Amino acid sequence: MKKKWNLLFLFAFIVSMITLAGCGKTAGEASPYEGKWIAVSAQMIGMSVSVDETFGGAFEFEVKNGGKVSFSVGEVTGNGKWSAKDDKFSLTIEGEEMVGTIGENNISFDDMLGMGVKVIFAKEGTDAMDPARYLTKEEKVVIGEWAAESVEELLGDGPQTSMEGVENISDALRLNFKDDRNVAVVYKGEEIGTFPWSVAMGYCMIESENPSLSVTINDDDTLKVDYSDDEDYYTFHCVKSDSK
Repeated sequence: MKKKWNLLFLFAFIVSMITLAGCGKTAGEASPYEGKWIAVSAQMIGMSVSVDETFGGAFEFEVKNGGKVSFSVGEVTGNGKWSAKDDKFSLTIEGEEMVGTIGENNISFDDMLGMGVKVIFAKEGTDAMDPARYLTKEEKVVIGEWAAESVEELLGDGPQTSMEGVENISDALRLNFKDDRNVAVVYKGEEIGTFPWSVAMGYCMIESENPSLSVTINDDDTLKVDYSDDEDYYTFHCVKSDSK
């Protein structure tokens, strides 16, 4: 009888050790969400906006073990909590709880910090960091290189295919819209700068005061660009370089 009890005790002991070992392994496993998440896209009223300008700097958070999270918004830093269930990711920072939708190495929050801004965070080091993934339909229209096809003076006689100061009208104005939302501008064959751009309701805003560039996206996917500086005022009609 004593021998039987010893065998039962040994069996129970072995089972408990296996269970503890299994539990310890599970507890030690890292969550797939652990790591740094960086805001790569922000949209308001269907229009892309700058993360830095909207939040006063870069926005990122780091998911840690045990439901803990640290975050930084511009120069502000702090701690919070997180949890995940199915395709939903709950994030609580500064007492504000937000629920995002989990995608492929990205998490999308429709109302970040109660500001009415949709923000997409990508996991650091993954393909989801590519900003081109989050371009709107209108933004995809303007991405690429554009060149003037004709030009109009303020009090001129209509569109002209020649312009003083350039041999080819396409060199009068060139715009290279990049998926990082910056556009390189060439005027009369000279590079004049690279400026941030955004698109909304058929218009493309280029953040430059001098020169001033106002861009309208036409229904035929050409661009009308009003260009002005201290000396000149022209309206250019531009087409994508690969469509000429």
